Amino acid sequence: MVEPNCPVTAACHLAVTRAYSALKEAGADERVAYEAAETVYAWHHPEVPRQRVPFVIADWLP
Repeated sequence: MVEPNCPVTAACHLAVTRAYSALKEAGADERVAYEAAETVYAWHHPEVPRQRVPFVIADWLP
């Protein structure tokens, strides 16, 4: 399985990073913000197995 190649300008990339950043800025715990980012990515890419999602988005988040 090859994950989609999502550029920084892709809707999924922007939604993932925005969800994570907004939660962190609001004072959410790191894990909560990361899990929200995973959920957003999984919604955009249901074809990617859920266990792969953390590895796909790991480089996207600060």
